[in-house]
Amino acid sequence: MKMKLFWRCPIMPSNRDHGFTEHGVTDRLCASDFSALLSALPAGLRDTGWLTTKIEGDDRQIINAVEQICSKLGTVVHGRGGVEVETIAPSPRELAHPRSLSALHGLGTFPLHVELSHRIRPCRYVVLACLNPGIPSVATALVDRNQLVFSSDERAMLRNAVVLVRSGRRSFYSSILPADEAWMRFDIGCMEAFDARGRTAIEMVEDRLTRSSPTLHHWNAGGILVIDNWRVLHGRTSAEGAVGRRLSRMLVDG
Repeated sequence: MKMKLFWRCPIMPSNRDHGFTEHGVTDRLCASDFSALLSALPAGLRDTGWLTTKIEGDDRQIINAVEQICSKLGTVVHGRGGVEVETIAPSPRELAHPRSLSALHGLGTFPLHVELSHRIRPCRYVVLACLNPGIPSVATALVDRNQLVFSSDERAMLRNAVVLVRSGRRSFYSSILPADEAWMRFDIGCMEAFDARGRTAIEMVEDRLTRSSPTLHHWNAGGILVIDNWRVLHGRTSAEGAVGRRLSRMLVDG
């Protein structure tokens, strides 16, 4: 299986799209062999927290490439639907899973979040592949949490302020950052403040994200996006008026 591996290289911001600032992206050829991509994982994610590649093929070939990438990264975990390989598409509120972002936002913009924040420890990697970009294309937004720049006092609050993480009968209390700050928990779709400190902590992260300038990844058929979920938050631009968009998603514990 032959693939082309590209790194995403942010350049100067150009315009806004539904609350996200778009950074133009150039594709710089780094390797042409799929095995080169596999050997570069996960070290290849260290520069920006995500990387992209593209495969020419049908849905099954694209999903097979995603499965190989995930097996290299770690152990695949089940998504919200209880399956390892999920097909996700924009959905209106009334048709969405009751605890999903689509249930809250429908076809609108998805806020930046950490995948599987409703679990005790979020998954390490998110791997997305484009089966159909749809018309018009709907972009995935990415922001490195290292760009949010919290002071030592602010990080202490994020480690210590208590939030309630709602996950049905498995709901629990937690913090936004663990003691070692190895990862971040943030998804306003499943988190709420326990007290005033928790509210301050959530609002502080929301403020930083509002003032950040995410990179927008525009999809083409066969495109694959690998995200370090412990480092990079992701979201989605508005899907209002878009039709046909289908992504394959797999989640990995590193």
